[in-house]
This record gives sequence, C-alpha cells and structure tokens, in this order.
Amino acid sequence: MAGPQALRVLPHERLLAQLYPRFIPSDPPLLKAFGYGPPSVPGLLEVLALDLPETVDMLTADSLSDLGEITALRNRAFQNLRTVRVDKHKAVRDKDGSHFDVLMGGSYFIASLALVLDDVVRRYVKDAPAPHGILVALPHRHQLAFHVIRDRSVAPSLHAMARFAAVGFEQSPGALSRSVFWWHEGSFTQVATQDNAGLHIKLTQEAMDLVARLAGG
Repeated sequence: MAGPQALRVLPHERLLAQLYPRFIPSDPPLLKAFGYGPPSVPGLLEVLALDLPETVDMLTADSLSDLGEITALRNRAFQNLRTVRVDKHKAVRDKDGSHFDVLMGGSYFIASLALVLDDVVRRYVKDAPAPHGILVALPHRHQLAFHVIRDRSVAPSLHAMARFAAVGFEQSPGALSRSVFWWHEGSFTQVATQDNAGLHIKLTQEAMDLVARLAGG
C-alpha cells in the first residue's frame, strides 16, 4: 500500500502509530516536497515517513497537511522512534586508542536515532552524560555510529569514524553521509569527511579548543 493510499484508508491512530522521522540526502530536487523539516544534520533532510507492511513511504508537505499539524506529528514520530529495535550493538576499538559504538538493524530508522541521541547513548554507554558532546556518523539508514567525547581518544576516533563512514556510505543501500558530525548541546556540526582525495577535517574554533584541552589532559 503506497503512502497516499494509506492516508486515505487507514484509521488516523494507526497512521500515527506508524509515523517515524527519517533522513534522506538533501538533494535540490527533493527540497520542494520534503524540505519542511527543521535543520538538523548538515547535508540531510529530516522528513516524516510511514512504516507500512511492504514499504516505507516518505510523506510530502502536502500529504502531511491532511494528517495533522506538523509539530504534533513530529512529536508523535519521535515518540515512535524511541521504540525502534536495534538488532546489534558493537563496540569498535583499535590499538591506536580509537573507539566508537555502532548500532545496526533491519529498521529503516536506525540512523534516525541520532535525533534522540542523548536517550540512545544512555541506553548503551556507561557514564553517559557527555558535556563535551558526541561524534556521530550516519553512513546509511541501517546504521548509527557514535563516540562519547571524554579524553584525548577523540582525535584517533574521529579519523577511524571517518574511514568507517566512507566505507559504509559506498557499500550499503540507503546511503546517507560519508561525514562525521559533532553533536553538542542538541545541534550537529560536520567535522570530518573521508573521500578518494583523503581525510578532510574542518573543525569549528570551539571544536579545536575542545580537542586542544583534551589533548593536554
């Protein structure tokens, strides 16, 4: 059942129960129909989607006008997102001191868990509070990687996550981003990208100051 048809025939409460936020690449042709979401992760659009038995259908701005008020719909979608099943949690560590966690699953909304990152991290990491922020990678729709910034391991972890994101972006369906982002105080900033030309790091002054402080700790 396609999204527009589902909107016509399914009960309203069932539609709300199957509503989730989803990331898609921020391609110019998609902006008119799907650019209604708030800015969140650079290079991606946050849209609302219906998780139907045979497909996941993104809803256009016009479709949403028939379903309800956008803020209320987004709140319900986030409520549903917190119940998304993660099939596998893996801790990735290397001898250079880098480490990060990877969440994987069959759900199309694993990467969307970045939108409730504080809740997610508390679920999987001890001593979860992260005053310095969190590094995040969203290679494709079925994967979310994160590193809670605590000490000088942030530098090698940033490089490792950039390589990880690049491989996942190239090799997996539902590709989203080859970049690494810094989540801090609820907002995302792009800080590194790995491509064929190598690793590109572009830290904000705030991020550079943080890395310098941790490197000296």
